[in-house]
Amino acid sequence: MDFQLKKCIVADHRLQAGVISKQLQYPHLLTCTLLDLPMLEEEMNRQGEEKVVAYCLAGEEVDRVGKFTFPKRKREWLGGRFAAKYAAAGLAERAGSGEKPPHWSEYIITTDENGRPFLAGDKGESTKPVPDISISHSESMAAAMAVYPGYCGIDIQKITPQVLRVRERFCIDGEKQLLDKFFPVGPDREAVVLAKLWAAKEALRKASCLSSLPGFMELQLIEININSESDFSVFVFSWLNPARGAPGQIRAAVTLSGDYALALTVRDDTVR
Repeated sequence: MDFQLKKCIVADHRLQAGVISKQLQYPHLLTCTLLDLPMLEEEMNRQGEEKVVAYCLAGEEVDRVGKFTFPKRKREWLGGRFAAKYAAAGLAERAGSGEKPPHWSEYIITTDENGRPFLAGDKGESTKPVPDISISHSESMAAAMAVYPGYCGIDIQKITPQVLRVRERFCIDGEKQLLDKFFPVGPDREAVVLAKLWAAKEALRKASCLSSLPGFMELQLIEININSESDFSVFVFSWLNPARGAPGQIRAAVTLSGDYALALTVRDDTVR
């Protein structure tokens, strides 16, 4: 695929789409992308920011770039959009429908009333069929995934001591005991395990596609599956309020990528 910012993509064999699909028991198309934000900034400076923006973004997206006042926030926004477009284009190539898929730069990303990103055609008209996308960023990394059909969620979290200080906001005692059982670590590694849980719950919230997002405590970790042949673990959650239109249970594939916890999920109940 022609991608002018390919140098910014993190090459990581653990992000093979087939592995993730198998872990999530999702039999359809899935792609994901990790992008290094400092490298993106360097590459945009080298190529010329205005040139890259004009080539890679649609009119309304270009207008949005001009409204950012903080360079860090603009870099995160751009990185997430570029990663999502690349993931969506990769999915279209894998679909192999016989028609020439759009170039990755031709995808237009907008947001719904809750701020959730989705792909649209020119002038906001929906393209059919269209992948669902999810975007995340943390510190120096941006992450995105695309699936078709269904809804997806991705989250990436830099592992810091902050997650220990807010544990009570997203982790109950039963979940902590389950994590300790499967990931017995010393105090110096506790933040790593908790960051995995945080990322998994954030990914599930993004995939909910509900008018009101579920709270962290509505998503309860009930099972962990570890496969020695994969770097991903599967976290199984019980959705405590399924009457709101969510499935009773949902899975998240969780792994580490350097100093980051990464989680991906798909709402497979939406495609049956």
